[in-house]
Amino acid sequence: MANIGEMLLYGNYKGWWSMKPSNQYYVGQSIILTTLDSSTSYSCRIVSSSEYLIDISVPYLQGKMVIWPVGTKLKASIADHQGELSFQTEILGRNFEGTRSYTIMMPHTISRVNTGNREHSKTRVIAVTSGKGGVGKTTLVINLAIALANLGKRVYILDLDLGTADVDVLLSVKSRYNIVDLFNGEKSLLDIAVAAPGNIFIIPGSSGVQELTHLKDRQFAQVISTFNQLDGVSDIILLDTGAGISTDVSNFLLASDEVIVITTPEPHAMMDAYAILKVMHINGCLAKQMLIVNRAESADDANLVAERLLAVVTHYLKKDVRYLGYVLDDKLVNRSVRDQNPLLLSHPDSKPAENIRRIAACLISKPYQSKAAGVTGFITKLYWSFKENKKRLGL
Repeated sequence: MANIGEMLLYGNYKGWWSMKPSNQYYVGQSIILTTLDSSTSYSCRIVSSSEYLIDISVPYLQGKMVIWPVGTKLKASIADHQGELSFQTEILGRNFEGTRSYTIMMPHTISRVNTGNREHSKTRVIAVTSGKGGVGKTTLVINLAIALANLGKRVYILDLDLGTADVDVLLSVKSRYNIVDLFNGEKSLLDIAVAAPGNIFIIPGSSGVQELTHLKDRQFAQVISTFNQLDGVSDIILLDTGAGISTDVSNFLLASDEVIVITTPEPHAMMDAYAILKVMHINGCLAKQMLIVNRAESADDANLVAERLLAVVTHYLKKDVRYLGYVLDDKLVNRSVRDQNPLLLSHPDSKPAENIRRIAACLISKPYQSKAAGVTGFITKLYWSFKENKKRLGL
């Protein structure tokens, strides 16, 4: 039997896991598009389709290509055996090399962007973590939040990287308060939350988040009441946790409804990603677990990394981890970090930006179906996790 390291690094496994999506539409199928501000119809064909996305041929008008920028809103109509399906979508990516095509979202994902009846839904609390530092986690969290906001979601980032807590710095926004001011009863959540570029909000963190355990019952009830305001006001909260497998990071992961693990193709990053998945498994983590491969040289490179890693997880941990996608390595990402201007705003047509939009579409296409605890549940579970740790340490 091959050991874990061999399986991760050399792909020495025998097909425990497959990444083949089920196609709902077929290549060559006709699709009619119109822009929201025009009655002109454009005829296209489906070039390829996956579980979440459709690639369509670039339409022509009077012998010239019809050029639409990324983000263009469209009305689409597809005829199938059940009749005609009409839906609204938008262009997530475009390719003008080889087979010229646009990428749009699948119809069943569009219905989830509908903003109706939001007040009855629980906020999705998604922790984003990595087994080691330096994999681009925080940068990816920021751009993923913006991509989700572009899809109609109300997104907050809660900065829980206790070592650096630099989400506000990377977004070039100034925050006067942080989450500890809330725990101390000095400020409300609305005082702390800061509007950021890309139509998102951030809740600045602090290394003093453990102060949560020192709250008296009445203070804790006030904190719960304050965070409860986000259920129904926000659709998704992304928790930017610290890297590694410290007790604090583990507590954040165990308290969340969903966890995204980020790795890169480097062998040590893959091993560390497996380590954090193993820690969650050992601690009985019930969160839905997902994977993103960042800084990949190519799609094939990323898919091979995911295939090897998830094969090991399936074989040794008997866990089902969902592969959300990959982000290509590009100097533009580092430039956007230096400029404190997120990639999706500074270079929206870049390949990594397109990758991130695909991941966002994938993330909202099939939300976690279990009974999500929402923000209130997260804070409550986090409180008791910290309490249990203090008890074990005799503090």
